[in-house]
This record gives sequence, structure tokens and C-alpha cells, in this order.
Amino acid sequence: MKKLLLSLHKIRFKMFVIILACMLTVALSISLIAYRYITDLLTEKQMSQMKSYADRQFEQLERILADIKAPLGQLAGQLAETDQSREAVTRVLRMYQYSVYPFSRGMYFIAPDYSIYETAQTTTLPDELKNRLYAGARSSWTSLQSFGPYQSANKGLVLTIAVTVYRGTEIQGILAADLDLLAINGLITGMNPSPATSTLLFNSGLQPILSSVKVRQDEYSGLFPQIQSFLRHNEDGLLPLYTDHEEFVALFGGPNSQGWRLVSFVDKQDILAPVTQLRYYAIYLTLFFILLSLMISFFLARYIDGPISGLILQMRRIQKGNLGLRVQLKRKDEFRTLADSFNIMLDRIGELIDDKLRTEKLKKQYEFRALQAQINPHFLYNTLNSINALVDLKRTDEIAKVLHALVNLLDYSMGKGEALTTLEKELEGLSHYIYLQQIRYQYKFEVSIDVDEDVLDCRILKLTLQPILENAIFHGIRGKRRGEGLITVRGRLLQSRLVQLEVEDNGTGIAPDRLSGLLDPSAPPPGGAEGIPHYSSMGLRNVHERLQLHFGEAYGLKITSTEGAGTIISITFPVVRGEPADEQ
Repeated sequence: MKKLLLSLHKIRFKMFVIILACMLTVALSISLIAYRYITDLLTEKQMSQMKSYADRQFEQLERILADIKAPLGQLAGQLAETDQSREAVTRVLRMYQYSVYPFSRGMYFIAPDYSIYETAQTTTLPDELKNRLYAGARSSWTSLQSFGPYQSANKGLVLTIAVTVYRGTEIQGILAADLDLLAINGLITGMNPSPATSTLLFNSGLQPILSSVKVRQDEYSGLFPQIQSFLRHNEDGLLPLYTDHEEFVALFGGPNSQGWRLVSFVDKQDILAPVTQLRYYAIYLTLFFILLSLMISFFLARYIDGPISGLILQMRRIQKGNLGLRVQLKRKDEFRTLADSFNIMLDRIGELIDDKLRTEKLKKQYEFRALQAQINPHFLYNTLNSINALVDLKRTDEIAKVLHALVNLLDYSMGKGEALTTLEKELEGLSHYIYLQQIRYQYKFEVSIDVDEDVLDCRILKLTLQPILENAIFHGIRGKRRGEGLITVRGRLLQSRLVQLEVEDNGTGIAPDRLSGLLDPSAPPPGGAEGIPHYSSMGLRNVHERLQLHFGEAYGLKITSTEGAGTIISITFPVVRGEPADEQ
């Protein structure tokens, strides 16, 4: 999981995602725009075609009505000139009986007493229809009325078209013709070859006169009230219709001379049927673009990320200390320039490191020699003080021994000019110093040395222990009575790679406010004793800085002290065995 999270943050993955997102955005946008354009184009084409069919149907219907209206008007004029007797009316009807063929199912005259005159007595009308015809004639001067459709007992489904016969302003009767709706319906609906488009013709009472319904009955039951609602509000043009699961598009035509309106509607899915196949092609094309985008994004991200990954790999190797590596690229673009600049930077860093190492080596040598030179006068001053004390105490018989010990100690500290010596030789030189201090302080203290044998051959800086022991004597137990002071020197290995020495005394200890600044090079040194400037901390800080200069800042002294109880100074440095390196 951690590797997966790390890979998500790599520039290759980010570039891959960005490039892929851009390409997919462009491809999908183009596909979506093209799909919508083609869908709108096909929808517009289908709607235009449906409107064209509706216009043709409407024009044909108007022609049928005109073909019926003209002969009925002429016939009504002829009947108005007669005495409206049955014989006269029948004679005129016989002359015009074929004038509205082929849609007429017969013409007849309805006298004011509701008697029906016709060439052949085949028409039976309910009194309700007769009442409506005369009521319409009285309420309106409209020359043409329509009633129905209704189911005639002997003519089937018919629509009655009627004109009023006037003599002056007096109604003489009503001339009517029954039209065969099935024949008209077949003619009108046959003009729309679309197998999915339904057609309805409504009269002014919002009742369907003609119909060609090509949807399921349950769908028609849901659509019909919506169509009537739109007609009731005189809506026209393209309007949506809805069922529970489908959407339809309806075209509402304007009213004709009789107030009839033609409505055509079709399932939207049927309009978009050609788009369905196109949709599959679009899906396949989109999948192809996705696959192509994945491949292009992967290789492009890899092409760009390759040099960057190479640079990162080289940087990691260089981070481990291998400054001799160089980035090699065969490309001739900005990455080559970046690699060359990186190589030039490595060359410059190498030169700076070499200069720094040379400078630090010289500085280390000069500082070490300065600190080494600082020890000797310090030590000589204290030793001469010890000899001066012997002269004051008139113990001249011991001066020869003291001088012999002093010569041996000076020979150890300055002999061969070597900075490192074995711990065994350090302890041997320390024994001469202990003897000199015991003479000076009249054996007020004892020194116990407990050092493991496996650390005696480890190398240590010369005069490491002597300044620490000197500090313990002079500042710790100098004021004690004879035999009360105790200094213990211990030594052991830690984890087989470190040497730890401890110098412990039971002296007066160090105050906490002085303890924190003893080894801090930035802290001002406290005032000395007996007129010797900086005496109290110079030796400890000297040893601490020498150890850090030689072995590193992780090593040196650590002081633990309890005021009034004593002090423990720990010395830590790495295990170094064998011949000492050249420190000159």
C-alpha cells in the first residue's frame, strides 16, 4: 500500500493522468457535440417530415370538404327554388346523387317536420340529431355544418355534413350528406407512410373524427387527455406528451374552416431510432479513443519522465556519497541541457568539497597543535608549583624523585610529536602525574585505577586524563584532610565499538550554574583561582574540544556532579586499535 501511495505522487503518474484527462476531455467533448448535433439533425429532419405529411393531409382534407361543399351549395340553391315537395326534392337529389362520390353514403333532405326525402329510403336519423341540425341552422348562418362521427344503423361509421336551405331568411329545410369516414380515414392516413406516426383529426367539439393510432391502448389512454388539454388551450406547433415510461412528440395543426384540427404524434424513441445504431458506433469510437488515449498518455508520460527518473536515480546515488557519477543522455533537448547542467554542478561541488576538505584538514591540524601547546604550559605551571611547595616544606630529599617523574612525564607528553597513544601508555604517564600531585598535596587523596584489559590497547589522545584528574584534585578534593580524598579511574568497552572512561571524585562537586557552561565554547569562562586566569574550566574544555576535533562532535566529555558529594566525568571515543595515523 505504501508503494502504491508513493507511486501516485510520482510525476509520471501525474503527467499520465493530466495527459489522459486532456485527451479524453477533447475526445469525449467532440463525440458528445457530434452526437448531439446528429441527434438534433435527425430529430429536426423527422419533425420536418412529419410536418410535411401533416400539411399534405390537411390540404387533402380541405380539398375533400371543398369538393363536398360546392355541390351541396349548388344543390341547396336548386332546392330553394322548388316547392320542397317530396317529388320535387327527390327529382333534384337524383340529379346530384353522384356529385360527392366516392365519399358519400347518400344525400337527403330534412323537411321542417323532420321528414326525410331521398332517392332511396335508406337513412334513419335519431330525433336528437335532427334537433341539433335545426338548432345549429337557427343559431348560425354558417353555410356548412358537421355532426358526428356516429354509428349509423345501415351506413356504418359516418359523418354528416349539412347545409341549410333558405328562401330569403326563412329556413326551408336542411340538405345533408353522410360521408364514409372509413374511406376518408384511409385516404388521409395513407398519405403518411411513417409506420410510427399516429394521426388524429378533432372536430370543434374536441372529438376525434379521423384516427390512425399506432401505439398501445394503455399509451393512447394516457396521451388522449393531454392532447385534448392542449387543444382546449388552443396550443399549436411541436409539444411534448408523456406516458409512464415514454416521451412522445406531437405536432398540433391549426384549425381549418370547420374548426377541425389535425394532430400527429410519434414516440421520441422512434424518432431517434437511427441514432441508436449511431450510439453504438459512438460508444465503440469512444472506447477506441480511451484505449488510444491510455497508450499515448502512457508512452508520452514515460518519454518525458524517463530523463527525470534518471536524474532522480543519480541524485539518490550521489546522496549516498558517490560524487563521481554523471548523468548520460543521448537526447538533444531540454533534458540534455538539464543533465549537462547537473553534471557541471557536480563537478563544481566536487571541487568545492576538495577545497573544503583541504581547508578543514589544515584548520584541524592548526587547532589541534594550538590546543596541544596550551596543555604543556598549563601542566608545567602546576608541576613547578608542586616543586616550589616541596622547597617551602624543606623536603629537598624528594626533589630528585619529583624531577625524575617530571622528566618522564614531559618525555611522554612531547615525545615523537604523536597525537595518539595507547590507553596503557596514557595511564603510565598519568601515574607520574599522580605521584607529583600526591607529593604536592601530602597524600591527601588516593587514586584507584580500574580499567579493563581489553581497552588498554585502544588509542586515545595524549594528555586526555591528566587535565581531568588535575581538575578533580585542584577543585574537588584539595581542601580535604589527609587520606579523605578518593579519585577512581574506570575504563570499559561499550557495544564493542566505543571506549568509555570515567574519572570520579568525592570532592566538593560543582554548582549547577557553573556546570552548564563548563563545556560550552560560547559561554564565557569563569574566573580562575590563585591568580591563574580561566583555570577552573580550561583543562576540561580543552580536552573536550580536542576529542571532538579528532573523533567528531558525537564524542567528548559529559559531566555529572552533585554539589557537596562529588563529580563524575565520562569520556567517550571510538575504538581505534593498531598504529596511529599521521596527524602532522
